[in-house]
Amino acid sequence: MGAHMVSTKHKLALWAVSCLTAGAVVAVLGLTRGEPAGSDDLIPLPPQVAGKLDPAPEAIADDTQPLQDQAVEALLEHPRVQEYLAEETDKRALQDYFAGGDGEISDDEAWALIERIEHEGRVLAFEALTLKLAWLDRNSDNKDDYDQRSAEILAQYRQRSERQLQQYDPYEEVPGFARYKELEAEIVREVQQMESFPEGVSRQAYLRQRLQAARQEAYGH
Repeated sequence: MGAHMVSTKHKLALWAVSCLTAGAVVAVLGLTRGEPAGSDDLIPLPPQVAGKLDPAPEAIADDTQPLQDQAVEALLEHPRVQEYLAEETDKRALQDYFAGGDGEISDDEAWALIERIEHEGRVLAFEALTLKLAWLDRNSDNKDDYDQRSAEILAQYRQRSERQLQQYDPYEEVPGFARYKELEAEIVREVQQMESFPEGVSRQAYLRQRLQAARQEAYGH
């Protein structure tokens, strides 16, 4: 892990433990994931740390560094903090890699990282595809090599997309879709039988209005 990430981790931890309050630790854990931490997320601080929470100014000891070190270690070992820092590490590693920096990951490691974060659902398919094409641009010997390899990757994603579309059933996947299709069929039959339309609009314009209203009813917006 690079020096920058070590510094980031240490700043995060030291900011929390500098207050030496359980509330500060909970706040850090909540901020890392954008949600409040529950009682299960509290870090069990060492007894010597817990015994000095919210000390009076005159009671602050000179030997705070050992206390901070133990609280830092406890914080950095917490699963929520570990998960957050791992995600930040991966992002910075890829940013540094594509920026041409002197990062710690090799070409093979960068490709494996893209594959992993796609598999974990941390990026969308088109985002992973964009990263892979950028990787190819860095690692192709020439334009012909890039064109051939990129065509193979595009074909893989196209086939994957087609398989997903074949398996996709909006009646099951989209709430309100079945209701909308029922309304749509009724509206189309009704409009086809009409000979005049409100405010002198055309048949197609009136049909669009009715179908828009049906979508709002079916989907709740």
